[in-house]
Amino acid sequence: MTWVGDLANKLAKEGKAGEIEQVLGKIDLAGLSDAEREEWSHLYGITAFQDGRDDVALQRFREAYHQFPNSPLIQFSLGQQYIRAKEPEKGLALFRKTPFPKIPQQYVLAEARYAYLNSSYEDGRRFIRPFFDAYKTLKILDDHFLFIRGLPFFGSYWNYLAAFSVLSGDWAELDEVTSYVQGNCSDYDFSELPIKRDAYHDGQATRLLPTLRKRLEKISATPVFPTGAIRMRIAVIEARQAPTLRAAQDLVENVALVESDFRWLEDVKTLTVAEAAYRFGDPAVEKQRVTTFRRRQALLFEPDIALEFWLLGAQERLKVDLD
Repeated sequence: MTWVGDLANKLAKEGKAGEIEQVLGKIDLAGLSDAEREEWSHLYGITAFQDGRDDVALQRFREAYHQFPNSPLIQFSLGQQYIRAKEPEKGLALFRKTPFPKIPQQYVLAEARYAYLNSSYEDGRRFIRPFFDAYKTLKILDDHFLFIRGLPFFGSYWNYLAAFSVLSGDWAELDEVTSYVQGNCSDYDFSELPIKRDAYHDGQATRLLPTLRKRLEKISATPVFPTGAIRMRIAVIEARQAPTLRAAQDLVENVALVESDFRWLEDVKTLTVAEAAYRFGDPAVEKQRVTTFRRRQALLFEPDIALEFWLLGAQERLKVDLD
């Protein structure tokens, strides 16, 4: 990071993020080095993106890319802007130039999410594949160990890959990954992977209930850990077997959430009820719940979340209406 980035960070920390664009605009670009101008160009585009001025952001990132075509961060940002402009092929093409670790893991997961939203599942696998290469080198899959090395949790990566497998019908890579880590890696509970793989492959959610209930019993003994997510996963699976819409709705809405639980679990409730309404032929309830969900989750759930809560099918019907 150059002094340009340091300046932007300083303003942000002082609560002056709204002034960054104005300050950047006053900098004499002729006096900057190439690295400083590259960072300036990226930040200048980001200020428009963060302010919701997509047309301006697109133009700025195009200009930045013209000047710095090999900048991974500019490639990512322009790619994202193309996707927001409904030009996904241009965006995905730029994403293919920015493999991890050229860009941070959170940007790569964003690329995979965009691939998912555009039903480009081979791209999704391509974007996250370098994570597996890193796991094979490290061979330790403890969450904290991976986090401090800039890698996503293995469970999140595996779920992304599993989601792409479900949606594409191609299970070869997931099977290869699962087999490899079971035989070569440590510091992870691998016993659940085959159970999850078979449940997702066969669409048999109830196969996961014994494992989930056992885990809930274990973590409930340690009050410091929130249990809302696992209780919701159990309720969602049970709701899929409910005989009526009312019964399905009660199962998920009766899951009490606390402050330490993820806020988006309320949105899981909403979309699960919408899915149940679709299943039981109640379009009025479905429409109302979908409207509420879309207002809170404009880009839908990430594929790993949709997988774990059995909402991939529900979101496939929502993709066609994405703004």
